[in-house]
Amino acid sequence: MLLVHLEHPSPRAHWIVEHTIGRMLGLPLRITSDAGAFRLATGPRLSYGTEPIDGALQVPWTGALAQLPAHDPPTGLVNGMPVLFPAGASFDLFAAAFFLLALVDEQRCVARDAHDRIPSEALFAVRSGLADRPWIDHWMLELGGRLRQPWPWLEIDRVYRHMLTVDVDNVLRYAGRPWTRALGATLKDLARFRPGAALERWMVRTGLRRDPFLRALELAERHAGASSGTILFLLLRGGDVHDHAVEPDHWPAELHRFLRHDTSLRIGLHPSYATSTEPRRLEAEVATYERRLQPRALLSRQHFLRWRLPDTLRRLAAAGFTEEHSLGFPDRAGFRAATCTPFPWYDVERDRPTSLMLWPFAAMDSALIERSGLGPEGVIAAMRTMIDEVRAVQGTFVSVWHDRYLSGHREFARWPAVFNAVVKHARP
Repeated sequence: MLLVHLEHPSPRAHWIVEHTIGRMLGLPLRITSDAGAFRLATGPRLSYGTEPIDGALQVPWTGALAQLPAHDPPTGLVNGMPVLFPAGASFDLFAAAFFLLALVDEQRCVARDAHDRIPSEALFAVRSGLADRPWIDHWMLELGGRLRQPWPWLEIDRVYRHMLTVDVDNVLRYAGRPWTRALGATLKDLARFRPGAALERWMVRTGLRRDPFLRALELAERHAGASSGTILFLLLRGGDVHDHAVEPDHWPAELHRFLRHDTSLRIGLHPSYATSTEPRRLEAEVATYERRLQPRALLSRQHFLRWRLPDTLRRLAAAGFTEEHSLGFPDRAGFRAATCTPFPWYDVERDRPTSLMLWPFAAMDSALIERSGLGPEGVIAAMRTMIDEVRAVQGTFVSVWHDRYLSGHREFARWPAVFNAVVKHARP
């Protein structure tokens, strides 16, 4: 048991200490603000305050946790690591971790791209280079090593995991689509001298052939045992400019059976494009998700990674969601919150913790293929780099894939082999 003294107790201090020491290092701890009792205690002790206490390891307090900077925080280099809030030869580790994990920079950033997302290059974590590696995890492992020097019986409990996730943006390629759309697509295929594609569409629609995008779900199912967990995030809305899914009313019976009865997969909701600004649409999709898919727990990842702080996360928490998986980049690989360990969201505006767990992802196929312009070998190399970074700190590697690439159908033929190679390298 590690005894932690907080010279300046607060909800923020309790939250960040409990997460970093309790969850990230896996150490049992007890927090106290009684300096007298702390000085008399024996055993492993850590003090978070302005002055060292004899016999205890100190993390310096700079005041930054109570008064978050209005602009970019001060940076420095300690033991070869980039840090925030330097203090002499050390730094205010808990304020630094809180600044990044509470998404302070995200909440104050006003820049937006064409999809109303914060551009990656506008984020402090990217501009400072902290997004390149899971630096918070490195900070904590370094602290764990310092704790074990005087108290070698303390056991750091971290296990590398790979969480495999698939965004099911289409569900089906041909089946269930409106007749008008099918006819229009057929005419385009014929005009482009692609009679095979036109024939395939109608063979699927008449039941003579299975829809090719079902292969993506089957591929994910086959690899479920090679990961620590597999989640399918299903988009349940179609007919809009950015929402192209076949809605549940038009799914074939075999797909309903597959999603309801396959216990190797968890099913999450992929809230549609406009849900980040239209609460009623989110409510309707949550109702459909619960009724049709009967999930064991409510999980989400926002379509196009469109979300706003604090509104989107508050709505999800209020609706009963336990996990949110949108914390990553749409155009590059990296660690948006400088960590590869899931953490509970802290509502800075209300200054209180929540039970909604944020699962940061490190790499997404579409970001590397469509935005970074990488081919198969480049995607494999980029994913492997992220895997190795996470494995080095025994963290959780979350990969993001899309049904169109995993289907291997026509123009996506090269990508299932990439998926296979990455999953093999990421195997726990």
